[in-house]
Amino acid sequence: MKHTDRFSLLRFTYGAIMGLIFIIGIVIIGALNSLLIDKFICIAAISICYFFLWLVSITRRRLSGTLPEFNYISYGKMVIVLLLDWLFIILCSKFAPDFFAPVMFITIFSSTVFDEGLNSALGIYLVSVLSICSDFGVYIVLCYVMLVAFGTLIAPFFKTWDALERIYSLLIIFAVNTLFSVTFYYFNYIEISLIIFIYGLLSGLTVCALCCIFVPLMNRAVNNAQTDCYMELLSPEYGLYQDIKKFSIIEFNHASRVGRLSRICAEEIHGNSSLAACAGFYYRLGKMEGEPMIDNAIKIANDHCFPEDVIQILSEYGGIIDLPSSKESAIVHMVDSVVTKVELFDADSMRSSWNQNMVIYQTINELSQKGYYDNSGLTMNHFLLIRERLTKEDILA
Repeated sequence: MKHTDRFSLLRFTYGAIMGLIFIIGIVIIGALNSLLIDKFICIAAISICYFFLWLVSITRRRLSGTLPEFNYISYGKMVIVLLLDWLFIILCSKFAPDFFAPVMFITIFSSTVFDEGLNSALGIYLVSVLSICSDFGVYIVLCYVMLVAFGTLIAPFFKTWDALERIYSLLIIFAVNTLFSVTFYYFNYIEISLIIFIYGLLSGLTVCALCCIFVPLMNRAVNNAQTDCYMELLSPEYGLYQDIKKFSIIEFNHASRVGRLSRICAEEIHGNSSLAACAGFYYRLGKMEGEPMIDNAIKIANDHCFPEDVIQILSEYGGIIDLPSSKESAIVHMVDSVVTKVELFDADSMRSSWNQNMVIYQTINELSQKGYYDNSGLTMNHFLLIRERLTKEDILA
């Protein structure tokens, strides 16, 4: 049972900040365009309805685990992206020529933290607000909506780290942005000139430049946040870390051993070593509350906004309810079992490497034969590498 629907003050705070960004954004864009009070009230009413539905959609995706890279994208990253999107649309309303605002950038940038549905909905909302406040005609609105829609489609290709694919994506973004801007300008005025082509080219180049600068930075921040989040949970200054130490020094020593060895074993097979270390340390978190241990571990983890992949491993504790479903979960299960067995013996009997190796081989082979790791993705080569690496480590260190 996953208590991912539990109230979190941190998530509530981020949600309130998002709402505040919407309010400030509407006020600023309305003031810049000298919006009449009745028109402003209507836009505010639409925005309130949109914001709450959009926030509910985010919550629903979080509960079902379908946010992109859901294991480490926090509401904090969403706040940053939302703030920059609003700032960008405000700048467009003030400085960008009609038909040539580089709005395609919004959805490409937002794709770093939102899935296609949320991304597309946010882009359409922002260009709609821009269009209403600026009294745009139908062709400008259609131009911007189509640019936003195309940006949503091209975003996954631009997010790749493959250099050649990103170059192709930039060429397509440049060509489409220029084509759409110039074409819809022609539809509106039934005329075209060299200066319009130049405006179109500059708009396309602007989108490409913004994507090259900001999207890699945000992608890097999101990727780094995975390790940063695990490191924060493993920091000696972290509250829950200290709580385990105060709860039981024996339990703390066990958790430290499992975390340390899980990291080493994950590195051996090129897995996510930070995830393995974090999940290993908190693997028996539920003991602080007692039975039902797994439910209590997940409850505490959700209260502290643990990454979803850590919570998943905690839910697979001991293979009691669910078997390990990832390599890291299998490693933590394996290491915890070995450490538990070794700790049952006295230190003198474990001083012999032969005795320790016998316990390791017997424990791991027995678990493997019982099929605990059949769904984890561990290959036989991984299994052998982990087993051999454990025999080289001092388990009780």
